[in-house]
Amino acid sequence: MSDLTPDFAMQRAVEILANIYDRQQKIQDTPPPPVDKPVVLFNEEIAFAVGETKRIDVEKKLGVAFAYPARGWHTYCVKGASHPRLFLSAFYSKDVLAAAELYVPKVDRAPNLAPRDMQYRFVPGEITCGMNITALPEHYGRISALAEKMGVYNDMFEARFPGGAAYAMGNDGAIERLAIYILT
Repeated sequence: MSDLTPDFAMQRAVEILANIYDRQQKIQDTPPPPVDKPVVLFNEEIAFAVGETKRIDVEKKLGVAFAYPARGWHTYCVKGASHPRLFLSAFYSKDVLAAAELYVPKVDRAPNLAPRDMQYRFVPGEITCGMNITALPEHYGRISALAEKMGVYNDMFEARFPGGAAYAMGNDGAIERLAIYILT
């Protein structure tokens, strides 16, 4: 045997493994088929459904919100099952919910809002902040490319539904942010 054979075999093995890796990355970044019903950030008092929930109804139940983290966002503080303080932020378009997020505040400059005794979760799926990310239902697909760009969360998962998208984001295996956005 010549000395070229092992090098050729090693090069070919590396090419095969790189091809498998590339295909796996493309599969991981392809969202699964959409679920047939909307994902809602749910609580028995008031549910947040993009394209449906009206600002006036939220304010009747929760009062006037704090303008955070930016102009246009309406934020409340609620208790979580495993977190004493979670921020619940809503964004409206023409006074109808366009986005809602439930998250662990991560910055020191976050307002010191008192938490309300309300727990929110994604339905379907009963997904909560603090939950293990591996317990997400199969209709959530990993988005590694977006996680690399954002840098705040190591794990990001997406589920599409008619008219919107839901995201579960986390670090160290635990969900720290749930978000729903309207898609137009």
